[in-house]
Amino acid sequence: MNRKQWNRLAKRFESEACDISREESGNQVRRYVARARIPKKNGVLVDLGCGVGTFIREFGHRFGEVVGVEYAAGIIARAKARCADMDNVTWRNAGVAQAAARIGQRSDLTVCMNVITSSNAATRAALWSSLAAVTKKNGFALVVVPSIESDDMVETTANNGRKPRRTAARAKGLVRRSGAVQKHFARDELSDDLTRVGFTIRKIGRASYPWSIEGMRETKARRANRPWDWMCLAQRN
Repeated sequence: MNRKQWNRLAKRFESEACDISREESGNQVRRYVARARIPKKNGVLVDLGCGVGTFIREFGHRFGEVVGVEYAAGIIARAKARCADMDNVTWRNAGVAQAAARIGQRSDLTVCMNVITSSNAATRAALWSSLAAVTKKNGFALVVVPSIESDDMVETTANNGRKPRRTAARAKGLVRRSGAVQKHFARDELSDDLTRVGFTIRKIGRASYPWSIEGMRETKARRANRPWDWMCLAQRN
């Protein structure tokens, strides 16, 4: 979506956009943050694509400085309002790919959740480069991306056991969601992309969320195998 469309989304962000910090059902975000070695004093958090500030609201108090980056002015205005009592946050209304030049390489923990989803490979490459560019040596990145394995499972469930057709687009992880084509990642692909831009993988796992997010009823059987995004904690080399 373009900036104008994102701004229109601001008032209904929670119902229209994936906010995995709020929606994941296994408390994985907290566990992954706990594994990152964050300085006890003066640590820096950079949230690339901070949305309405859910992650910053939950974890920003652990850092001496927080930078929230968001493309749409309407959405970042909501984040500012939600975090108005926090005096350690700087907000930047900018695209993620352009943010690195302004911020510099100084983040102890860089968060990027369901942002690197463009169908364009060059755009995704620029986003991965920005993630690396703001994360200082030995700092950590917490990345969440849509899972193609999960989407296969959801589609198979929705179609009574019939697996989705393997089109050329789907083979590249390109899936139409909410009227737009989004990149979905295989687990190994996520690992390869982070390694390519200078990270060492520390942990990859599932960030599960309720079936209702996929527009489906959650039965007892489905509860044991919920849809998921891939969540990865990686350390900058």
